[in-house]
Amino acid sequence: MHSLWASLVLLSQLAISALSADTAAWKSRNIYFALTDRVARSSDDAGGDACGNLANYCGGTFRGLQSKLDYIAGMGFDAIWITPVVSNSDGGYHGYWAVDLYGVNSHYGTADDLKALVSAAHDRGMYVMVDVVANHMGPSPIGDREPALLKQQSSYHAQCDINYSDQNSVENCWIANLPDINTQSSDIRSTYQQWIKWLISEYGFDGVRIDTVKHVEKDYWPGFSSAAGVYTIGEVFDGNPDYVAGYANLMSGLLNYPVYYPMNNFYQQKGSSQALVDMFNQVSSLFPDPAALGSFLDNHDNARWLNSKNDLSLLKNALAYVILARGVPIVYYGTEQAYAGGNDPANREDLWRSGFNTNSEMYRAISRLSAARKSAGGLAGNDQSHLYVADTAYAWSRAGGDLVVLTTNSGLGSNTNHCFNTQAPNRSWNNTFGTGSYTSDGSGNICVSVSNGEPVVLLAA
Repeated sequence: MHSLWASLVLLSQLAISALSADTAAWKSRNIYFALTDRVARSSDDAGGDACGNLANYCGGTFRGLQSKLDYIAGMGFDAIWITPVVSNSDGGYHGYWAVDLYGVNSHYGTADDLKALVSAAHDRGMYVMVDVVANHMGPSPIGDREPALLKQQSSYHAQCDINYSDQNSVENCWIANLPDINTQSSDIRSTYQQWIKWLISEYGFDGVRIDTVKHVEKDYWPGFSSAAGVYTIGEVFDGNPDYVAGYANLMSGLLNYPVYYPMNNFYQQKGSSQALVDMFNQVSSLFPDPAALGSFLDNHDNARWLNSKNDLSLLKNALAYVILARGVPIVYYGTEQAYAGGNDPANREDLWRSGFNTNSEMYRAISRLSAARKSAGGLAGNDQSHLYVADTAYAWSRAGGDLVVLTTNSGLGSNTNHCFNTQAPNRSWNNTFGTGSYTSDGSGNICVSVSNGEPVVLLAA
C-alpha cells in the first residue's frame, strides 16, 4: 500500500511538472541559448585557450554546461535552450546532423549526464528547452540511421536543390545537401511523434525548439507539437510577417523573425523606430498570441550583433528591447562577454576563452535588465503600450505603467534628454539600469536623461 501511495504521489508530481511547462508558464521565462559544445568542457572548467577550429567539436559537455548553471542564473535567466542532444554524423558538433534519434551525442556525454543536467536545472527552478530537427538527417550512410524506418530509401525525398520562390521545393528538396525526410509519410509522422513524446518523458525537458519549420509541410506540425506535450517554439527563418503567421497556429510559438529585422535596423542605426513599431503592430494583428513569440537579436544562424555594430551602448538598448518588450526573451550565449563573431562558424565561439567573467560589462547589463523583468512580474502579457516614437528613440510601458523603458540609438557618448507622456499621471519610478528617480506630472509627462547612450529602465517606486 505504501508503495502504491508513493507511486501516486510521484505521478501527481510528474503531472504537475508537465503542466507547469505550458505556454503560459514559458511566457514569463527568460531564455539563455547555449551551444552545448561551446559552453564548458568539464565540471571544473575555469577557462582556457580558445578553440582552434570552430567548424568541428571543441569539447563542450553536458557536465560542463551543468557546472555553469549558476553562471547563467546569475544573469537572471530561468530557462536554457540547448542544441540537439541526439547522436550525430561525424562533424555534427552543433547537433543538427542526426544519425540515431534515440542515442545521445557521445561527444557531449552520456544519457545519465544529460539527465543530471536537466535535474540540476530543475533544482534551480530553471526550465530546459531541447532543440530538435524533424526535417532532415545528417550526412551519414543510410544503413547507420536509427530507428529502423530511417534506413529505408522511401523515408526520404528525392534529392534536389531548393528553389526558395517555390514552397513545394522549400518543403521537399534538400537543405545544405542533407537527406530530406519524407514527412508526408504516415509512418514517418507516427515515428517522430513517438520519438518526441519519449524524448520529453525520458529526460524531463520542459520545452522544445523546432528547427527548419518552413521546410516541412504545415499539416505535419500540429501532431508533432501535440505529441511533445510542452511549449514548442519553431524557427520559420523569414522576415515576412504574413508568411511567418501562416505557421502560428501549428505550435505554441515561433521565433520572432519579423521583428528581428526592423529591431536590429533601428538599434544599429540603419532604420527607424517607426518601422519597428509598425512591425510590432502588424505582428499584433496577424498572430493569435504575440506574447508567445521568441524575441532575439542574434543566434547561431546570424552574425553576432556586435559584428554588425560594435557599440556596447547600442547593444544594451537592443537587449532592453529583447528582455523587456513583448515576447519571450532569448539571449545567445557569449553576448554577456561581448562576443562579436561573424557568420557561422565564427559566431559559435567557445565560452571558456572568456574565463566565465561575471564582472564583464555586458554580464552586469544583462543581469540588471533581467532583474527588471522579474521585478515587473515576469512580463508574460500582451500589454505593451507605445509611449514615444522619435527619430532616435523609442519608449514603451508595460505592467500597467509599472515599467517604463526608454531606448535610443544614439550610441556611446550620447547624453540627451527626452520628454514624453507615460500615460501614468503622478507616478514615480526608479531608474534601475542607471541612477536617479522620476515622477510624472498630473498629465503623465516626464523628461528623462540618457547618459552615454544607455537605456533607461524605470520601475514603479
